[in-house]
Amino acid sequence: MTSSKSVSWSALINIGNNESLALTVSGEAANPDEARDIFAFACGQLLGVANSADETTAPLIRAYVSRLIQTEEARPVEQDAPAPVPKKGVWEPEITKSSYDARQANAAANRGAAPAPRPSAEEQAAAAVAQVAKPPAAAKAPETFGLCEKCGEAVPPQQAKLSQLFQSKTLCKKCMEAP
Repeated sequence: MTSSKSVSWSALINIGNNESLALTVSGEAANPDEARDIFAFACGQLLGVANSADETTAPLIRAYVSRLIQTEEARPVEQDAPAPVPKKGVWEPEITKSSYDARQANAAANRGAAPAPRPSAEEQAAAAVAQVAKPPAAAKAPETFGLCEKCGEAVPPQQAKLSQLFQSKTLCKKCMEAP
């Protein structure tokens, strides 16, 4: 490739449920390394899509990109040169907090809502622990009585569930029936 050529890379990924993801990236390249740079950019774009995809789609996209990068044709060409030429690394998109927030704000603007605040590391850790932590042994015992939010009397578990269902409060039968 001595003169600048038009290069186009296309990908079509089957993501199941009769759905697919297609991406085409085109650009000008003067040599094989520049053509591979365009390929690396396309792979980076796919990985960016995987980062925002659901938990079923993301692994399919990452697996596809992984298979592409492992082929010999996708690796940079080593040219015979008198001086060693440094190899270019594979470009990976860098997602920073500001770019993440900007993407969330853009998505929210498209939906017409305010962007959801990003949970802090402590909140994320607490949520993760809550999902995997086992309840204490005492909680596994038969349910105990609750307390009425109005009069303070003991409320049986069934009555507590019923009052939560209708009143969104834990109330004894007497307080629940009172006007």
